[in-house]
Amino acid sequence: MKISPIALKIWAVQQATNQIKSRASFHNTWKTADAFLAMMDDIPHIDEAVHSLSVAVDDIDWMDGAVCCFDTEFPVVNVNAPNGDRPYLLFYKGDLSLLNDLNRNVAVIGYTTPTDEQIARESKIVEQLVYHNQHIVSGLAKGCDGIAHMVCMDCGGKTIAILPSPLNSIFPAAHRDMAQRIVETGGLIITEYCDEPHSRHEAINRFVERDRLQALFAKAVILIASYEGRDGDSGSRHAMAKANKYGHMACVMYNAATDGTARDMKLNRSLLESQQARQLVAAKSKSDTSAVTLEEIVQFINPMLEMADTLF
Repeated sequence: MKISPIALKIWAVQQATNQIKSRASFHNTWKTADAFLAMMDDIPHIDEAVHSLSVAVDDIDWMDGAVCCFDTEFPVVNVNAPNGDRPYLLFYKGDLSLLNDLNRNVAVIGYTTPTDEQIARESKIVEQLVYHNQHIVSGLAKGCDGIAHMVCMDCGGKTIAILPSPLNSIFPAAHRDMAQRIVETGGLIITEYCDEPHSRHEAINRFVERDRLQALFAKAVILIASYEGRDGDSGSRHAMAKANKYGHMACVMYNAATDGTARDMKLNRSLLESQQARQLVAAKSKSDTSAVTLEEIVQFINPMLEMADTLF
């Protein structure tokens, strides 16, 4: 188990008190580790809580560690991300170093029931990204997420799964074996959560919060397919919106000839029409600046993901 003393204390305060109201309040209140530790001096019996947690984690085998925003191992967070989007504590299993270089990470997302034709197109995209040594980020959900993880591993690549659940309660349960394989093949599973949600509303909101991390920890987000709004499964819109907000590259798989009237490509179409995403193409002319190729995504470097020393 690898967990720094400050990460352990943040975890203990989170579990034993109501001092941490939200991500935004955490970052607004405590800019440094020393400031957080000074606050702990006023919490009765907090040392006992920290000790109890330190003893308990020795028996945990479902995670490899936890990392906090004051640790040097914590991933870079784009300064364009508001404090409410910035995680302060992450639980993980697998190779945390896959978050060391977010400019190698590409998120591949989409809805839960893609067609065979969409699966074939997505597989080609992931294969090419892995061939060019990119790490694949997704959410371990059924459908497009699971395909992204599996194709990546089948091609010998490293994949990162971001969960809306604790590490000891993989969601969906049907993907527990996939989660284990991700770790066994050198990948990474991460989550902000160490306990179950307390309400249905909180459970639903965790999926939205998970979606933002897919955008936060990848230089680019590729949407494979999704309905929009009341047409059905459209959770992908959250990740795409966050990618735009952070200044990360937002891309969609879309071919007007085959996808022009498809309901399950409606979000892709809408994002293109509103110029909130770039169309992924196999090749383009030099004058075409609205589309993007896989080669350009591979070569893309976001300087805002390189400034680790200026964030906290």
